[in-house]
Amino acid sequence: MKYALLMLAALPAFAAIDGTVVNQTTGKPQPNTILMLMQPGQGGMQQLGTAKTDAQGNFHFDKSPEGPKLLQAIYAGVLYTQMIPPGSPTTGVQVAVYDATKDAKLDHPAQHLIVLQPTGSELDVTETFIFDNQTKTTFNSPTSGSAQVWVPEGAPKQVPVRITPPGGMPLDRTASPTAREHVYKIDYPINPGETRFDVNYPLPNATPLVFNGRVLDTSAPLRLVVPNGVTLQSNDLQLLGQEPSTQASIYNVKGASFSAQVQGTGTLGSGQDQQAGSGDDNGSPKIEEIQPRIYDRLYWLLGLMFGILALGSMILWRRDAARSRQ
Repeated sequence: MKYALLMLAALPAFAAIDGTVVNQTTGKPQPNTILMLMQPGQGGMQQLGTAKTDAQGNFHFDKSPEGPKLLQAIYAGVLYTQMIPPGSPTTGVQVAVYDATKDAKLDHPAQHLIVLQPTGSELDVTETFIFDNQTKTTFNSPTSGSAQVWVPEGAPKQVPVRITPPGGMPLDRTASPTAREHVYKIDYPINPGETRFDVNYPLPNATPLVFNGRVLDTSAPLRLVVPNGVTLQSNDLQLLGQEPSTQASIYNVKGASFSAQVQGTGTLGSGQDQQAGSGDDNGSPKIEEIQPRIYDRLYWLLGLMFGILALGSMILWRRDAARSRQ
């Protein structure tokens, strides 16, 4: 009997998981909310159990497996994820949900940029939308999507998107075509906090190499970014300057459509650029002094700063996307 008790004590403990779902829009517990206990594995996410909140918004799972896990709550048609890192408490876990809206005021990016990387064999394009939802409401519109992107002729029919939700793990999705030619939508909710969409696709090389684009949402200025050694020739663009760490050139798009001839080759993922990218991961990149010669208007400088903030994590995303195509 003594040895049996010792063997039982040596087995891994599976504590319960319990907590409360709180509607951060109302500040009250949210009853009748479905939750799923998930765990990442080699075969992807595995569902380990389901639960439903009671009248006080409380939930309970009998067992908590070892290793990383997460809770997913479905409320008002939106999926919310709460990560539970290894070693963190599994009791009193609070999962945040929000009321959903289709109010177009929340459907405008704070930053919008396109990175062009001509490699000689193709033109690699990454278009980034960064949303900063400072409200306590989620924007969700499956019909029109949270963002729409114009994809030029020659791009693959399947347009991949990497989505980085507020405080969550990056998700890989595919943009959906709309009834408008060349226009794709990204159907993913904009939760409170920062949500990022990175749309990536290659274009075939040509002589001359010309990139055409359209701005579907003019609420935020569109910036074009090219690596050091690459230039854009166009009357539709205005050179703002260079990002100090990578020496990438940043252009402002003047109108709702543009056409630019791309000259030179280069990428943002090698040498000093890698160090710059890894240093930008904390969201607080070092801003070096920039000569004011070309910044005779304040919004140009602000646009350049926004481009710097987004450039580091863009490099990391582009590196992963390139490897997946090889």
